[in-house]
Amino acid sequence: MRRAKFGMVIVLVAALGLICLLASVGNCAEPIPALKPVPEGIAEGVRTRLSQEKQKLESELASFLAAAKVFNDKPAEQQTDAEFATLQARRANYVAAAKAFNKEVNSAASQTAVSSSRGHAATKPVVDVEAEWVRLNPWAKGQTLSPDDIRVIKGMLKLSKQLGWTVEEQARLGRALLTLGSDPSTWSDNTQIQRAWREVMARGQDPSLVQEASQGGGLGLPGAGKQTYAQDCTIFALANAAGLPYGVVAARAAELIRQGEWRAASDRANPQKTIEDAGLMGGEVVMLAEAFGQAEVVPSANFAKTLKEGRHVMVNVVPKGGSVFSGHQVVLTKTFQHNGDTWYVMMDSNQGAQRSLFLSGKELNTMLKENGVAFRAEPGRTPSLLREDGRQ
Repeated sequence: MRRAKFGMVIVLVAALGLICLLASVGNCAEPIPALKPVPEGIAEGVRTRLSQEKQKLESELASFLAAAKVFNDKPAEQQTDAEFATLQARRANYVAAAKAFNKEVNSAASQTAVSSSRGHAATKPVVDVEAEWVRLNPWAKGQTLSPDDIRVIKGMLKLSKQLGWTVEEQARLGRALLTLGSDPSTWSDNTQIQRAWREVMARGQDPSLVQEASQGGGLGLPGAGKQTYAQDCTIFALANAAGLPYGVVAARAAELIRQGEWRAASDRANPQKTIEDAGLMGGEVVMLAEAFGQAEVVPSANFAKTLKEGRHVMVNVVPKGGSVFSGHQVVLTKTFQHNGDTWYVMMDSNQGAQRSLFLSGKELNTMLKENGVAFRAEPGRTPSLLREDGRQ
């Protein structure tokens, strides 16, 4: 199959600095955003990190442009679909990464501006993590957080401040981290969990459920791919929930681990291996979601309502083996009514991008380990779902 040239139209506009690359001849795709300058006056550590990240992005863009030129210079009969698809994927990943970088720059600049205008009033003191946890979790009834949990949460709040997150973003992260857990008295035993999974898997693509789900509430979405050997279900879950390329989410997750003082030195030294071998902690999923948009922890009673509002819900469930000491991150994409009860459509990265699982609210509650994390995209700040043909 002969592939049209990967047309490159470079528009240099001094005021905007936009570069527009055509995904195919005659259709101008979303322009590549210009990288914002790293602002003066922000924390030195944040400035250094952003400057390094900007250099990496500039290097990747230069490499991409060079590869696109090589492709364009070839005779049409030598241009392959595989090479074209690779260039498309590189472009999509760069656009998403550039938007995420610009969001971080905006946040850092905003935090600096607030601090400058209000002095020390804009910097809130570190919350009493344990006392706030008890206040936000009435079911606790005298229970306390472990010292390790307190250490991890404080470390994440500290990093969010170092990264230049706004006061609002820091507050939202803190509340989400402190309400992520769920009442242990509601957990099921492994026999009940295994039975629920068997029933979910056995019903497959029941035509009546497919039809009812199509008329239900929620966004639905194409998947980020199929999970293989690695323990990266959390990366797939957030990529699916946010409509982002897997690589963009994985890169930010690796950076989060690298900077996370709550992690062991060995984890921080090799984030990729950490993701492959152990995956992310629940709190890291929350922080990663907040980095791309807005994260809110919601109890199971509000799952259906949240989905109808147009937000995906990530949930940590007990895997089908039934071990309550393990967890697996999945995404609820839609809700619908079946035989008078509330049901859900679930995307499980172990099943691949094209297979939906259908489960009742009772089955979901049986396998649920924690409250859900609802993701809300931020208009103009969260990268849009990118498709190969440039359509949304």
